[in-house]
Amino acid sequence: MDREAREHYTVVIQAKDMAGQVGGLSGSTTINVTLTDVNDNPPKFPQKNYQLYVPESAQVGKPVGKIKANDDDLGVNADIRYSIINSEGANMFSISTDRDTKEGIISLKKVSEHNYKDKLICNAHW
Repeated sequence: MDREAREHYTVVIQAKDMAGQVGGLSGSTTINVTLTDVNDNPPKFPQKNYQLYVPESAQVGKPVGKIKANDDDLGVNADIRYSIINSEGANMFSISTDRDTKEGIISLKKVSEHNYKDKLICNAHW
């Protein structure tokens, strides 16, 4: 069963006495089944790669971009926390999760002393 595909089921159950033989009586009831979510879907980014342009005038500690991953699970199973997983990116940038939008907010950690592109690799955790 997969809650993401189908969350609710209706099951009708019948009980017969006399082992179901002729002359026996029966009763029935309906059971409404709701599947609860398990953490079976990882967060996914809509794109594999993103391009972020940060001006040299960007201020340390201020947001310079945002990113968003999606998770098909529900509730706490869909809570996403972002992290920067490469040292080059982690030295220059930080990322935090906006609780309302579930976006990863990328901020500048320090001013680059070099004229090269810093590569940022983000990961979303569930």
